[in-house]
Order: sequence, then structure tokens, then C-alpha cells
Amino acid sequence: MSQARGGSSAAETAAHVVVVGGGLAGLAAAAALVTAGCRVTVLESRRKVGGRAASYEDPVSGGLVDACQHVAMGCCTNFLDLCQRTGLTDALRRDRTLWFIGPDGDRSRCTPSRWLPAPLHLAPLLFGMRHFSMGEKLALARGMLRIARLRSEDRTDTATALEWLRAVGQPERVIHLFWQPVVESALGESIDLVSVRAVRKVVVDGFLAHRDAADLIVPTEPLGRLFGDRLVRWLEAAGVVVTTSAAVTAVERDDRGRVVGVCCHGDVVACDAVVLAVPWKAAGRLVPDLVTAADERVVGSPITAVHLWFDRAVVDLPHAVLVGRVSQWVFREDQATGGPPGSHGHCQVVISASRGVMGGDRTALVDAVVAELRDVFPAAREAVLMEAKVVTDPTAVLSVRPGVDAVRPPARTPVANLFLAGDWTATGWPSTMEGAIRSGRTAADAVAAHVGHPNRCLVPDLVKNPLVRLLVGG
Repeated sequence: MSQARGGSSAAETAAHVVVVGGGLAGLAAAAALVTAGCRVTVLESRRKVGGRAASYEDPVSGGLVDACQHVAMGCCTNFLDLCQRTGLTDALRRDRTLWFIGPDGDRSRCTPSRWLPAPLHLAPLLFGMRHFSMGEKLALARGMLRIARLRSEDRTDTATALEWLRAVGQPERVIHLFWQPVVESALGESIDLVSVRAVRKVVVDGFLAHRDAADLIVPTEPLGRLFGDRLVRWLEAAGVVVTTSAAVTAVERDDRGRVVGVCCHGDVVACDAVVLAVPWKAAGRLVPDLVTAADERVVGSPITAVHLWFDRAVVDLPHAVLVGRVSQWVFREDQATGGPPGSHGHCQVVISASRGVMGGDRTALVDAVVAELRDVFPAAREAVLMEAKVVTDPTAVLSVRPGVDAVRPPARTPVANLFLAGDWTATGWPSTMEGAIRSGRTAADAVAAHVGHPNRCLVPDLVKNPLVRLLVGG
């Protein structure tokens, strides 16, 4: 068992809370709990914390490379707040411009207005897409307004996004070249599977709500360093005990059903409360009476990252959405590794909802992605591919299909001192870094109230102006 201990700043009489799981949800819960005056222990089964926000050794340079590029948006208020509180904002870059590369290679520099009020600020972004005709741009704008204006009583949770978009008359080119790449990138699931409710969340919170909502927040350091090292050091300095290689095998309860501790390597770690911040299947194994381990509505969706090392820098944009292609997003090497631009010619292509892509043939996938990059980036045409690595997480995100919200559990459970966290819980958000952090903070606030130290760590969404509230309601 590998263990890292911070100094003890809390009194020994403070409530002891064990957080099971050292992903973003568990780390966010720990950060919130320690500020509420609790004594906190984090138990992580892997050798490093961070969960899916992880890095591995670059085979070319020996440095760290993220297994899959993670980005946030300006609407991710709790992600940004956590980074600010823990001193990580120097490792984040805010990109206001979104680059779209159309099927013919046309580049569209799409930047929301800084002076028009929301939602009018989106006009330069929407009308800057060169691969659409004016009629298609107007149809896209109408589609966004129509889904935003759906009232709660009209938001069906049975139709998929693709069915709804076709029913309201969105042109097939607009669906294929905007809705599909944007929805699948934001939600990590196919447009023919996700719910209308989830897409409305993306449209309203991610685009319409505020002038800063659609900003892309890109980590400039490897995630393993950002969360696995820097965030852990902050937690330890605040008094949190972080223990890795510590698999929890059971949750101990007394005769009244209350949690008294967790079993780890044959020992019982006694505690006053537990936050289970593990994936839903793991939670179901630990507390099968509280979490359904297998439900046909709770399934994962895969995301694939294709890492490519050329003999020179080939991508001349910080990032780009490649529409109408197998590749969805491409990130330049300085965004993927935290190194200087052009180092090792490394870039990363991310493909969401990647089940069955290229028939599962990784060689064919690499060939297709390289061909697409050479088609749209002139520098790639003469570059030599030195190394390629395909990384797929088969359950990278919760599939936000119609009906899934009905089975996503809240942070509180029927057991008074047992709480749930994870991006699969009822956060109101899809499976993103923001959703994970919100879940951890929600669970921590509930724990703090339970132990008699009320705390409010969860921060609100970006403030909607009167025009946006009139448009979307509330």
C-alpha cells in the first residue's frame, strides 16, 4: 500500500470521513470536506489518483501524455472554482475561438462576440461557419432557439436528439456537420442515442446562457501532473490523507445499518461517514442494496484517442473540430503534452461514441486519421509518422440516453452517513469534469450538514441575463 500523508490540521475530535475513490469526484469531495472542518481520508485502488483524468509515459520523449484530452468550458463554474481555490489556474488556457474545418477543408474561425449580450453574442460564431449556406446557418439558429425554448412539460425523455432534430426540420447537412460533432463531443455519445434533454443542456448552458459559456478551457499541463500531483499536494497540505493502492472491498455497517468503516487490505478503517466516489458498477458491488449494479439504462459510452507522433509539427491550430470525418477533434501537441509547440510533432485526435469505429481495426483507424490530417493540414503531407497509439476507454462516460435521469441516484442514500459521488449520479450534468466535481461537492455539502458543520461549496451556474431568462425560462 502506497500512502501519502498530509499534516493534521483538524482536531482529533473532528468527524472522520472516508472518501472511497480518488477520481475528480472524490478529490473534489475531499477538498470541500476539509474546508468544512472534517478529517478526511481518501482511499484509491490505483497507484495514482485522478481516475479517467490520467496520463501515461510518452514513448518518444519519456514525458507524460494524457490518455485522452480533457477540456472544460466557460460554463463549468465548479471546475474553474476548484482550480482557483487549489492554485491550478496557471495550468489552464482559455480559448475563445473555436476552429471548425469543413468537409472541403475550409477553416472557420468562430468567436462569440464580447460586446453583444447573450444569446446574441453567438451570431459571429454561428454565421462564421463557412461550410454552411446562409439558409443552413439560419436553420441552425432556429434549431438552437427552438430547443432552448422547450419548457419542462414539453421536454420528452423518450425521443432521441436525432429524432427530434429531424422532426423539427433541421437540414441533414446541418445535423451531420454541426449537431453531430458538437453533441457527440459534448456528451460523449451518439446523436441517435442521446436524449433531447441532454442536448438542451448543452445548447443552453454551453452556448446561449452567457458570453463566456462556450470558451474552451484547455489544460496546459498533463492531467497526471495537474490532478495527480499538484491537487494532491494541496489536499495533503490541508490535512487530507491520500492513500493509493488501497482497494476497498466492503463497507461495514452496524446493526442499525449505519456505516462504521470500510474494509481495506483486511483492515477496517473506522469513520463517521463515507463518500463512495467510484463508478456505478463498483458502487453496486459495495452497496448492492443501495445502488443497482446493472440497469439497462445505466451504460457507458466509449471514447477513443489516437495519439500520433510525426517528425515535425503538423497541426497549425491550437485545436480544431473536423466535421464530416472520422476524426472529431484534433489537439496540437502543446495542448496534449504541456510541452512547447512542435515538440516531437505530437498531436491527439479524439473520437467520441467510438464503438465500432473502423470495425475495431486500429491500424485502419490510424491510417484513416492520418489521411484526414494530411488532407486538412499542409504540414502533415510531407511529415513522417514515427509512432501511433490508440487508447480507448469503453465506458468513458455515462450514456445520457432517454430515461437515464430517472435512475441516476442523488448524493444522499437511505443510510444516513453514506453518500454517493461520481459523474453518473444525479448532477443534472453529463459525464464531464464539471459533472464529477459537482457530484463530489454535492456529496460533501450533504456530509457536512450531516455531521453538524453546514457548508456550501457547490457554486451556481453563470448568471443569465433577462433576455436569456425570457428565452429559456427561469
